[in-house]
Amino acid sequence: MDSNHVELVPGMDVYGSDNEKLGSIDDVQDGFITVKQGFFSSDVSIPLDAIEGVDREDRVFLYASKDAALREEWTNVGAAGMVDDNVTLEQTTTTQQAATGFTDAAVSGTDATRVPVYEEDLTAVKRQVSRGAVRIEKNVVTEDRTISVPVTEEQVRVTRVDVDASTPVNAADAFQEGVIEVQLTGEEVELQKTAHLAGEVVVEKDAVQRNETVGGTVRREEVHVDEDTVQGITDSDRSRI
Repeated sequence: MDSNHVELVPGMDVYGSDNEKLGSIDDVQDGFITVKQGFFSSDVSIPLDAIEGVDREDRVFLYASKDAALREEWTNVGAAGMVDDNVTLEQTTTTQQAATGFTDAAVSGTDATRVPVYEEDLTAVKRQVSRGAVRIEKNVVTEDRTISVPVTEEQVRVTRVDVDASTPVNAADAFQEGVIEVQLTGEEVELQKTAHLAGEVVVEKDAVQRNETVGGTVRREEVHVDEDTVQGITDSDRSRI
């Protein structure tokens, strides 16, 4: 089988087996690579035998997940001797590599390629929105109204009474002209207005719950294997795909 070598150089991105990015290669040394995570994170040293392979986009993949790599759990992560003394990775060219684009590393005679498969879910999120408003207005209305009020007033009644002619009179008081005024009183009606509470209008809001059916389009990934490009696949292998 023909094989070529991929050189590990600073700047190449490093991913865990869970397809999570650790960082980029900062330095390559004997038996280790130094991965720089960022300005505020410490660098991580990764042994070369923990590297699974390099894909066509020069992304370096590990046997361990990102969390395991950060915890430096290298037990049984890969096969030693994948990388030679010139700090290169042996890249095996197979028909599966042509289908997936990944470089596979042999571990105990088994080729393993991890293909992440994603799908979407629908989640309902409720938020408060305006459904309109109810406007209540008070208007002042003028109307004519009459009331009956009893009033009292004085009236004049003049009665002439005959007296005894033999009653003597004062001659000085007789035969004098003059005016006699008799004051009359009465009641006059004045209108006054007073305000009083005639009632109330109560406005209440009730929360009514209803079921609303919503729908959307979600995506998911399906994996299909082109059997014409895979050699040596068995019926039991097809049942697991």
